[in-house]
Amino acid sequence: MSENEMRINRFGFGESGDMDDLARTVEPTELAMVLKSIVRLVLAEETGLLETLTDEAQADFVVPLGMAGKMLSGSDYSVKELVAAACTVRYCAEPHIPGFPSELSRLVSQLPR
Repeated sequence: MSENEMRINRFGFGESGDMDDLARTVEPTELAMVLKSIVRLVLAEETGLLETLTDEAQADFVVPLGMAGKMLSGSDYSVKELVAAACTVRYCAEPHIPGFPSELSRLVSQLPR
């Protein structure tokens, strides 16, 4: 696959050819922990954070975050699939970061682009 080609992986995230290079630069355990922390922070009912997000942030960010949470609930994902999920979550969250609570902003900023 060339750098410009995009394919959708089995979890529904887009993977481009340059993701192989990016996957070699991340620490998978650490990246999974950050992504799981974001999932818990936003989607856990007890935090109440989801209701504080704007409608636009919920529409843009919560669906890919839920998809990432589902992927992370198993252990059969590759590093490339993990990177694709993390990049998608960050991409969808970035326009809304100024309105996010500081902890969520900090965690999202740790995800790869």
